[in-house]
Amino acid sequence: MTETPATEQPNTDAELSQEQVALLEDMEEAMRDVVDPELGINVVDLGLVYGMRLEEEVAVLDMTLTSAACPLTDVIEDQSRNALVRSGLVEDLKINWVWMPPWGPDKITDDGREQLRALGFTV
Repeated sequence: MTETPATEQPNTDAELSQEQVALLEDMEEAMRDVVDPELGINVVDLGLVYGMRLEEEVAVLDMTLTSAACPLTDVIEDQSRNALVRSGLVEDLKINWVWMPPWGPDKITDDGREQLRALGFTV
């Protein structure tokens, strides 16, 4: 992820249990199956997932898009729901779409850059 790894995200005032840390790691890995439909790269390596936490059995994601005018928000929401809820990792999903800080190529992980280069992009 771009700012703070899932395992370091604040959950509540309480410390995270080992089970919660493991679940957050599983959630982050599952989100690698969510692919930006325009670029063909997963949303984690693109740096679109700014944070994730658990509220009871609900996964709460802070995410952005490459463009605020992205017409494919529903596709990414559906893929995220499949990856997290329908897979049985969590009971429900809430996505907070955030626009600050704005997304930029600096948020792409090294793996994401390699994938983009393989597709012919210069990054």
